[in-house]
Amino acid sequence: MGILVQNTSGNPRKIPQTLKEVDLSGRIRAAGGSSLKEAGEFFGWEPARITRAPTDFTKDQLLARGWTKERLLDVAEGYEHIARITPNNPSAAGRAAQLREIAKLLD
Repeated sequence: MGILVQNTSGNPRKIPQTLKEVDLSGRIRAAGGSSLKEAGEFFGWEPARITRAPTDFTKDQLLARGWTKERLLDVAEGYEHIARITPNNPSAAGRAAQLREIAKLLD
């Protein structure tokens, strides 16, 4: 079970300790209504590399697919948890960084 920590607003939140608790597929479905495979195709995710730069996206394109800033950051956070839980994962940290950069388009 996850560890509870206080976030910046002083409210406790659970830090996932397992991949199941991260629920990346659930985060992606909630974010864009798509599967992990569809999100991967859209964002250019391949094993251990990313084929699309943040500059390849437009605000309108993201919003048309249901990707808001909050949803992008939630999925980025999921990938950051995965990178922490499985440090040898070749893709998680890069995907998190890409999504955080893309989220800036929606400021």
